[in-house]
Amino acid sequence: MKTKTALGIIFAAAVTVMAAAPVEALAQTAQASVLPDTTSWEVTSKSGHRYQIFAAWPKGEAPAGGWPVVYVLDANIMFGTMVDTVRAMERREASQPAVVIGIGYPLDLDPRIERARDLTARLGTQEPTLPGTGGAESFADFIANELKPSITARFRIDPARETIFGHSYGGHFVLYTLVNRPELFDNWIAASPSLWFENRLLANHNVRDRIGPKLAATRATGRVLVTAGEYEQGVDPEFPNPRLPLLMERKMVDNAREYAEFLAAQPGIEARFEKIAGEDHGSVIPVAMTRGIRFVFAPGAKQPAPAPKPAPFKNPTRYKVPDAASYLKMTPEARYDLRMKVRRLPEAQRKAWVEALDRSLQTGLTYGPHRVLAEERIAMDKKHGTAPVD
Repeated sequence: MKTKTALGIIFAAAVTVMAAAPVEALAQTAQASVLPDTTSWEVTSKSGHRYQIFAAWPKGEAPAGGWPVVYVLDANIMFGTMVDTVRAMERREASQPAVVIGIGYPLDLDPRIERARDLTARLGTQEPTLPGTGGAESFADFIANELKPSITARFRIDPARETIFGHSYGGHFVLYTLVNRPELFDNWIAASPSLWFENRLLANHNVRDRIGPKLAATRATGRVLVTAGEYEQGVDPEFPNPRLPLLMERKMVDNAREYAEFLAAQPGIEARFEKIAGEDHGSVIPVAMTRGIRFVFAPGAKQPAPAPKPAPFKNPTRYKVPDAASYLKMTPEARYDLRMKVRRLPEAQRKAWVEALDRSLQTGLTYGPHRVLAEERIAMDKKHGTAPVD
């Protein structure tokens, strides 16, 4: 594990440009460019991907319950701005200091390639529309199972006050992770989310409708802010954008608003949409951070009530409905045999059983492996020459 001063690698390019300057001037510039109480280190995930992790922490002792924490994606360009935003909010009497964790990439990697892979979801096992994308499932696994435990080992973190911020592809990742793993964070800030990506995959009911069963089963709650800049779907009179026809086609503002409205209708979720005046897709970033941090640390902010617990399933058949883990452990042939038995049941019993299994899989799986099982079901019917009914 390599530890470096945070922002050192961010400003490395600037120092390189100044290579002809006197050594004393370089030292002063490097020292002035580093935020205090920050560090960074490199890690390699279990899937073999390399990340540069940035951290900033408050002064003084952590409260008994731990610090709030804000995770920020695209940290190579956003970590410093987020730290400044959080620390500016700290100076307000009613606010709370927080740890900031940035997830970025080592300097020898191209962040455009790395982020395109990590921050985007894919439609099952088929090739993604854009090559090099579709790694959101693996990246979420890294955050949940590797990064977050390492952060709680380094800092005293309040597990009930964890926030994630992402912009563009990062906003896409935030919303995809929310509907698949709502228990992972407490506050979700999706700035200018790329809801157009992969033929609007996130708008697919098979993707986003899984949040309801998960909220009911996990009792997780979440506060969500979705933002978009005014000129992400409109004419900028000062800086005309030659890509305006594409922006209008992607409907960044309309789609962001609609998604926030969908989330706001979910029990256990408080969601809000903000259209930020006078900003485009790039210039909106610092404003979206400010709005997001205000949303998270507002004195009256509190988590909504959990969704009602699901009613117990009264199984009208002799076939047990397996939980997700048990179903995954079965062989494809065993899963096929079980489905064939269920298909022979009376219609009402069959529908009730299938609905219960689907709810079990929605609750216990993320979209990726659930989609793989659906593709397997189609393939097995084709292999055995059976007509699907479920």
